[in-house]
Amino acid sequence: MRLLLIGMVMACTCRLLPAQELYDLDSLQMAFAQSQPDTNRVKLFIQLGQQYENNQPDTAIWFYEQALKLSEQLGYTRGIISYYTNVTYVYNMKGRYDTSLVLNLRSVEIAKQLGDPERIAACIGNVGASYMYLEQYEKAIDQYLQVIPIIEKLNDKYKLCIVSDNLGLLYQKILQYDKALQYGEQSVKLAREINRPLALINSLINLAVTYNSLGMMKKAIEQLEEASVLCRKANHQYGLLVATLNLADAHIKMANFAPLKGFFEEALKLSEQLGEPESHAIALRGMAIYYFNHNQPKEAERFANLSLQEAQQNNMLSHIGKAYTVLAEVSILKRDFRMNSVYSFKSDSIRNVLVNESVVRNVQSLEALYESERKAQQIKDLQQESEIKDLQLSRGRLVNYILGGSLFSLLLIALFAGRTYLQKKKLLEKENQIQQARILQLESEKQLMASEAIIKGQEEERGRLAKDLHDGLGGLLSGVKFTLTNMKSNVVLDANSALLFERSLDMLDNSITELRRVAHNMMPEVLVKFGLAEALKSYCQSVSESGVFQINFQAIGMENRIESNKEIILYRVVQELLNNIGKHAKATEVLVQVARQNGEIIVTVEDNGSGFDVASLQQAKGSGWTSIRSRIDYLKGKVDIQSVPGQGTSINLTVPV
Repeated sequence: MRLLLIGMVMACTCRLLPAQELYDLDSLQMAFAQSQPDTNRVKLFIQLGQQYENNQPDTAIWFYEQALKLSEQLGYTRGIISYYTNVTYVYNMKGRYDTSLVLNLRSVEIAKQLGDPERIAACIGNVGASYMYLEQYEKAIDQYLQVIPIIEKLNDKYKLCIVSDNLGLLYQKILQYDKALQYGEQSVKLAREINRPLALINSLINLAVTYNSLGMMKKAIEQLEEASVLCRKANHQYGLLVATLNLADAHIKMANFAPLKGFFEEALKLSEQLGEPESHAIALRGMAIYYFNHNQPKEAERFANLSLQEAQQNNMLSHIGKAYTVLAEVSILKRDFRMNSVYSFKSDSIRNVLVNESVVRNVQSLEALYESERKAQQIKDLQQESEIKDLQLSRGRLVNYILGGSLFSLLLIALFAGRTYLQKKKLLEKENQIQQARILQLESEKQLMASEAIIKGQEEERGRLAKDLHDGLGGLLSGVKFTLTNMKSNVVLDANSALLFERSLDMLDNSITELRRVAHNMMPEVLVKFGLAEALKSYCQSVSESGVFQINFQAIGMENRIESNKEIILYRVVQELLNNIGKHAKATEVLVQVARQNGEIIVTVEDNGSGFDVASLQQAKGSGWTSIRSRIDYLKGKVDIQSVPGQGTSINLTVPV
């Protein structure tokens, strides 16, 4: 029997400022009732929020929002920073990492304006935590390494403990286990020295994660058991949830399945109380693994399906795939090899999608970031040069005024100076115009880059969806048809039932045909394999066969293929043009011609329809013409439209090869 894992080792991070302190809730509420709307009340709001954040996070957020409102009314900058550093901790717990990053970046600017090193360090560290949750580990490490010199100057062991803890986790994520172990053990040591139980909980859990990755399960379990005891004493339910799931993972890796049920039942209860859907899905999957390893396939299947439902409701794609993996293994236990094949196919498909999306997203993000920063710097440099020229122009004018007043009696010299001034002014103005033109050109290039990213993303998504529809859903429908066809020969039906059965098969055939047509239109296989000319020929034939209008297609000089992205874009443009003809032109005959000559691709689409006023396109609100022009502009091509109402339309597209 194959060893199944819950598929996720969880970890904790914590904020640098302020340290969470546990107070008597009744005492805080009494102090709040006696307080005035001043900075002391802001601090009470923060302290009240901290008491609720690990058990009632929404209540904690409410208290922090009240602290922000009062701080803004009072102009209390430190209170505003305290809001950011506390509320983002809760947003991280709730999985709202993008929100947390935006707020933390804003807090860094405010802290720098305040000029307080302690708060600057805290806010930069919290940005690092946000990058960590967003899985941008190198950026997170960079933020934390910026913090360490500031903390060492402040001689703050608590903050050094937190930074060491998070650095240990980050180095573990990028597989640098020697550094992960170094920082993790340092963090635990510092937490014990300063006697901070909550910081020690996080440090123990994260050190256990590193031990787990190194296969040192006994040491990992020791850290997690100590962390669980501390969590129960401090009523730290979120920490207890994380420690419990990690304990379960460690015991699974040691093939010790007996205690799993207790771990996962407690994790289910805690995740429900905290409103943690991801942890809840993991715990349900863990229960399925427990029953799987105790040879109870019925219960294992029930919990695996519950985990799948939880993951689907919260759009957690990776956990959907892991639930399918468990269901596939349970199917083998039940000797249901057909369902094993279905679940394995779904699991593999999701895994491939996640890998491809991750690679594409990271590459495109890095490329876009690099190009954007490079263009922005060029624009900034040009703007500075333009400002310098303007300043020189102003200074020249001032000098000439002074000379004109002082040397009025020397008319010839004054005239000469004036003439020189005018020439210099014209030269500077011309240079300024050139600089402005270059700025506009660079901004245009940035817009083209954005268009390229959008078009690439759309086409990649079309291709992925087409493949999923054709290979996934198409295969399933074909399997259903095959099963029903076999059933027909083995079941005796009366006349009416036989007629209904045949109609059902016909409807199923129509569904499969329509599914393949949709998948073909999203990313035609013939376009990928044979190129633009054959794809357009096939598409025109299918439109003619539909009876909407007849198309005469011609291809000239298209024996050699062009770049694939140009083929895709031109194919989409022709699709859009024919779609517009079908919607608006009332045409009966259409000519589509694609030709390659003199290093250019020339596409001509003509119809005998109703025509239109070309000037009306300037006021068109639809996205069709906008999409066509943006795609042709991206290819550095030209669009020529000739149309007269009642006399048809001719559109010529010219794109360099």
